[in-house]
Amino acid sequence: MEYTLEQLIPVVAQLAKKYTSGESTSVTYERASSLMEAVLYCIGECESGNTPAGKNGISAEAAYRMGYERVVEKVKQTGERYNDMIIRFRAYGNENYYDTVTKALPGFFLKYDARFAPQENVITMDYPTLRPVGDVSGIRAVERYMEYIGLEQKFMGAFSEEYVREVLRKFHKKYEKLFCNLCSIILRHVLGYMLIKKGTVPETEQAEYGRLEQVVGRYSKEQLKAVLETMTCRMVREKWRDEPEMEEYLKADCADFASELKVAAENDNLKKVVAF
Repeated sequence: MEYTLEQLIPVVAQLAKKYTSGESTSVTYERASSLMEAVLYCIGECESGNTPAGKNGISAEAAYRMGYERVVEKVKQTGERYNDMIIRFRAYGNENYYDTVTKALPGFFLKYDARFAPQENVITMDYPTLRPVGDVSGIRAVERYMEYIGLEQKFMGAFSEEYVREVLRKFHKKYEKLFCNLCSIILRHVLGYMLIKKGTVPETEQAEYGRLEQVVGRYSKEQLKAVLETMTCRMVREKWRDEPEMEEYLKADCADFASELKVAAENDNLKKVVAF
């Protein structure tokens, strides 16, 4: 749906009247601009809802109203998902991860203004997920961010908490203070062992990194990326059977991992990339 400025202004004016509690429709230029963004955000939600009404040339006012209701419902559903997730959430001792999920995210639901500023994020999502949320904002950003957090929790939850902490500590002695993605560290640990086809015979750390350097040297960067993606898919299908979302999410790290492996292998610095 595309609306002209003439069609949108009456909707913004009604919203401005609500913003001033009915006393006036006169607001500052900055506030009027923000309210226009709010209207467009909600209309965007109506368009993404795939409802029959959204395809029949409905008015801007109707599209805004339907979109606003969708935003409110999405906030409710995302809040319920958060409540389900937090019961089993593990931060593995990382302070930024803990603070972001247990403190910042609840703050979003307390501060988010679905009526007058649905386009605003309200909070900073400081914990870096393996895949960035992209160019979305408001409840769309938080909804996607929580989806990514959930996938990471599910992946790391396949291992004992003690094992995850041990790998993280091998990666960095003070990992608790790092602003980094924990899932990537564990994923690279697993893929690293898959690359060297580690058996049941114990090996020294030096031998493991030596074998990894040899394996990495056999491939170009693009070949290595393809190998890592294939192994990731196989791992996910063996562990979780049919989880396409998990596959696609974890594969997002393969390109960077391949690049970093090649550079690290050439500079005898693999410990900075993979924790064994």
